[in-house]
Amino acid sequence: MSQFTVLFQKEWKESVRSLKWVWIPIVFILLGIMEPITTYFLPQILESAGNMPDGAVFQLPEMTPGQIFGSALGQYQFIGMLIIAFAFSGLVAKERKNGTAAFLYVRPLSYSSYILSKWSNSLLLLLASFVVGISASAYYIHLLFGEFSLAKFFGMIGIYSLWIVVALSMTLLMSALFSPGIATALSIFLIVFFPMIDGLILRYWPWTPWKLYSYAAMLMAGDAPNADLWWTIAIAVLLVIVCVTLSILIAKKRAAKVTL
Repeated sequence: MSQFTVLFQKEWKESVRSLKWVWIPIVFILLGIMEPITTYFLPQILESAGNMPDGAVFQLPEMTPGQIFGSALGQYQFIGMLIIAFAFSGLVAKERKNGTAAFLYVRPLSYSSYILSKWSNSLLLLLASFVVGISASAYYIHLLFGEFSLAKFFGMIGIYSLWIVVALSMTLLMSALFSPGIATALSIFLIVFFPMIDGLILRYWPWTPWKLYSYAAMLMAGDAPNADLWWTIAIAVLLVIVCVTLSILIAKKRAAKVTL
């Protein structure tokens, strides 16, 4: 059995033991279904809340399935990214803090297997949770707002899944570099708040990985993919490779300083 397989099984058991495979999918499902349900029943909710003149009718502009998908992605873009930052910023940092990493470092260890096992197990959990959550959202959107393009739906899943890969990879790098608290703070900045800054100061540079969320939402809204999207995907893949490679090199460098 390879080191990667052994370490992957270790990470799998740890994520099951910590109930990540329970609460993260549940939260992602709730995030997915919350937007279509609340949007559909919002007029009734506001009417039942009162404070409206007699005979007044509250009517929202009619929204398309694509617009609802964009709003649902917005839930993942904020709350989902916070979950990634808080749940995974300790992947390496916590083991280094409690001494587990030092115990592993003094053994014959493939550092690429060590980092990749953490990255791939976490990625499997996040992508599975997102696909289940957005599929639940799609069910209610189809039920309440009508039909939508399956081709665009799967394209949206692919684009936003790449953003999840980027977000996790940056979080992993922060965890390899810093203590748990600092890693969490920097991860929140990079994957939650920087996309907002990116939309303001880098509006004329459309190739940043932080725009993957926007491209995913635009695709469902009816915009066709263009060259900017493909350049963004290429840069995002490169960023993932850089983050994971640096995480491996940092783990190897720290291991050289460890003695028992």
